[in-house]
Amino acid sequence: METLSDKLKSLGVRQGLNDSPKSQPLTKNSSIDEVLKSFGEATSNEEIFICRQIYPLDYKHGFINLSPTFEMKILSEWVKSTRLQCMNPGEILFLDTETSGLAGGTGTYIFLVGIGYHNDDGFHIIQLFMRDPVLELAFLTFLSQYISSFRVVVTFNGKAFDLPLINTRHILNRISNPFLGLDHVDLLPLARKLWRDRLPSRALKDLEVEILNLQRTEEDIPGWMIPDIYFEYLRTGDASQLAGVFYHNAMDILSLSALFNLITTILSNPKSQWLSHSLDLAAIARLYEELGRFEEAAGLYESSIEQGLPHEYYIKTLKRYAALYRHQEQWDKAANLWSKAAEYKQIDACIELAKYYEHHKKDYHQAIHWSQVASIYLQSNRDLSLYTHLPLEEEINYRINRLKRKLTGLNK
Repeated sequence: METLSDKLKSLGVRQGLNDSPKSQPLTKNSSIDEVLKSFGEATSNEEIFICRQIYPLDYKHGFINLSPTFEMKILSEWVKSTRLQCMNPGEILFLDTETSGLAGGTGTYIFLVGIGYHNDDGFHIIQLFMRDPVLELAFLTFLSQYISSFRVVVTFNGKAFDLPLINTRHILNRISNPFLGLDHVDLLPLARKLWRDRLPSRALKDLEVEILNLQRTEEDIPGWMIPDIYFEYLRTGDASQLAGVFYHNAMDILSLSALFNLITTILSNPKSQWLSHSLDLAAIARLYEELGRFEEAAGLYESSIEQGLPHEYYIKTLKRYAALYRHQEQWDKAANLWSKAAEYKQIDACIELAKYYEHHKKDYHQAIHWSQVASIYLQSNRDLSLYTHLPLEEEINYRINRLKRKLTGLNK
């Protein structure tokens, strides 16, 4: 029967941790104390094992310096937290958990919590490990002591997973949940908003590669194997495979901090050197628009178009940009963008031009012209279903006939 160690070896995973800081070789049947001391300062009591690491102020995770340089005004508007922009970096907690299952629910508990925070001497990572589930109350109580000085918690998918699970475990242990008083920034929805057009996956490990320019070492443990590794530790007492779990958790915390640094920077300064892709610029323009920052959004749309966008997104951005001007009733600017989109046989852009010339310019000849162009494009479009095609054809024909009657009335 294939053991857990065999599965890990088949995936190219070896025991040990990243070389930052240096790890020591581990042997089979290593204790949890040996694992923790292999790559950081470790302490323990009867209930909790603690590992501490400090990364210097000039440490780079991928190409991002972990030194806190973020300006949080735009982020605070997006998360609807006015007090967020007033906080200092030392009040922000980066959180990631490792659990006994990936589905959540009352049968899932947390056995490892990684927290990161900025201090004057660098970026600190503290990992709290629960050596036995019967010690959960002590584990959660100990965790509460560590987070009492923080006002913001940053997670990746924490809204859906980490924080609800933490709340469940506190309820089951009949103790108050200290995280309920913290502002929460979940970077996953932001990552989806910023990179959905450019990246097929916005998972944290994919963002590390594509955005942070970082590749994890072969010592990393796949997330789906972590529950089995913990259960094997509980069964055998062999903690050697847990080294990869601690590495995985620490990397998640470092990536959270780096990604937070990057996102806050590019949101506040979209012309930053850290933002070089036109699709990212268009995505930030959409976010600015959603925040009601219309003038700034218009400038970002313009810049993304000037930089050059893939065809599909060029058309989408033209339309979104035009819709922004329409919302502001800047009709001439909107019409200019609809005209550019119409060059690519965009039926809806032609219809918008017909409306523009009819209602704002009172030029019925041009309104008829653009309605007829829309009709021609519709007839040549083989991608639309009959369900979509027929009502649109009826709408365009009705518009043409109505405009012709209106024009005939004027000529009498």
